[in-house]
Amino acid sequence: MTDPNEPIGAQLRKAREARKLTLEQAAYTTRIRQRYLEAMEAEDFGVFPSTAQARGFLSTYALYLGLDAAALVRAFGGEVPTVPVAPRAAPVRDPVSPEATGDPSDAIFIEIGQKLCSQRELLGFSLDDIERQTLLRGHYLKALEAGDLDYLPSPVQAKGMLSNYAGFLGMDVDALLLRFAEGLQARLSTRRSIRAKRRPVKQVTKPSVLRYLLSPDLIFSGIVIVGLVAFVAWGAVRITRMRSAQTPTASAPAIVDVLSTQPGGLLDVTNVAYQSPTPPGETGGEVIVEATPQVTLPASSAAVQIYVVVQQRAWMRVLVDGEPAFEGRVAPGGAYSYAGNERVEILTGNGAALKVYYQQIDLGLLGDLGQVVNLIFTVTGPQTPTATITPTGQPALPTLTPTPSGTVAPTGTARP
Repeated sequence: MTDPNEPIGAQLRKAREARKLTLEQAAYTTRIRQRYLEAMEAEDFGVFPSTAQARGFLSTYALYLGLDAAALVRAFGGEVPTVPVAPRAAPVRDPVSPEATGDPSDAIFIEIGQKLCSQRELLGFSLDDIERQTLLRGHYLKALEAGDLDYLPSPVQAKGMLSNYAGFLGMDVDALLLRFAEGLQARLSTRRSIRAKRRPVKQVTKPSVLRYLLSPDLIFSGIVIVGLVAFVAWGAVRITRMRSAQTPTASAPAIVDVLSTQPGGLLDVTNVAYQSPTPPGETGGEVIVEATPQVTLPASSAAVQIYVVVQQRAWMRVLVDGEPAFEGRVAPGGAYSYAGNERVEILTGNGAALKVYYQQIDLGLLGDLGQVVNLIFTVTGPQTPTATITPTGQPALPTLTPTPSGTVAPTGTARP
């Protein structure tokens, strides 16, 4: 019972405390925020977004506490506002015959409506009583009990009405809402299947191979791939050319350029005559022969002068007075000059690769192609080292064997 002379907030607070409920419990059950419940008990209705929402929250809270919601709403803002609504025809569906429709979801909504109707009749309420207490229109209450979801404004509003109606009747609101959601899901699946059946089936034809090969995507992809391959090939050729242009070529200076810079030059060629030694056992005059042309090389104070002109690639080692002067590979066109006080030794693995000038005399090539040649040039002439065996079986130091200093062809006549 409500006292019209008592403030609204005091009535709400007394009813809540009489039921030994906290604001948290009331907010959890009514789905109303706690700050709105506190505002209603403090009669601070200015925190609500609108007067209509304040009336709705007040009605729901009063019903939850077992108070006369209509009286509290009238005390809050005068008479309960009523909006004239054009009456609609009652649901044509028979609430006790779910087989009247072919939609499986209708059976769920009819089941929910039957539970609402049974609970209302058990409590002894009429639809008019429910309408006055919950402020829900009578035709909407009939639609809920008949399970006619199409008669309700929308599924969202139907869910809200079902929550208020079930809460007023003291039923398990969460269980009913879960069952209501299952009905909505079943109705959605049914409608999708109906649309799929009505949709015309498209004849899928397998595209021909020629049409697939001439598709724009494939042609574009082929052009891109060919372009990338051509670009990579062009870049590789360009990089190869740049590297070959930047690679230095090993070229030794010519013998003419090397020797022409030395004092005396290289172009003075004369005929030299010398006296051949007298053969043993013979007496008489000397034989004058004409030697091969010689090259006038730069004068030097050293006792042994050697100039090497490289004709082919080969390995060469040079010792001057027993000290290493050069060891390594030589290239064609290279020229090397050495001067020693006692001797100059040359060792090569290709006799046809080295041309030697000894004491400004051209001795020609040291040997044949691939022949290992080891010569020692001293003041007396070129010599080849020969190894001897000692009594202990160990090789002794090589001894020097004189060799002819040059190849001469006798062209003159003997005279006494």
